[in-house]
Amino acid sequence: MNGSTSKTVQKRLEEAMACLEYLETERVLRDDPEFGKLVEQRTVSRELLELEMQDAEERITRMCAAAEHALSLLA
Repeated sequence: MNGSTSKTVQKRLEEAMACLEYLETERVLRDDPEFGKLVEQRTVSRELLELEMQDAEERITRMCAAAEHALSLLA
């Protein structure tokens, strides 16, 4: 992952964390443990899915690089 991508990911994660912290504060203030649960679940699910996709992309990139290297050795 390059520097620009990691900054984008970090910013998005910071924003998601701020959202989750806000929801937790609201739950306490409202004395409602269910407040915002759907938003929380969607936020966490979206971030986990994004991380899984990034991991898959990085693996594919490494495999392609290894295959290209192997082919260059055969030439």
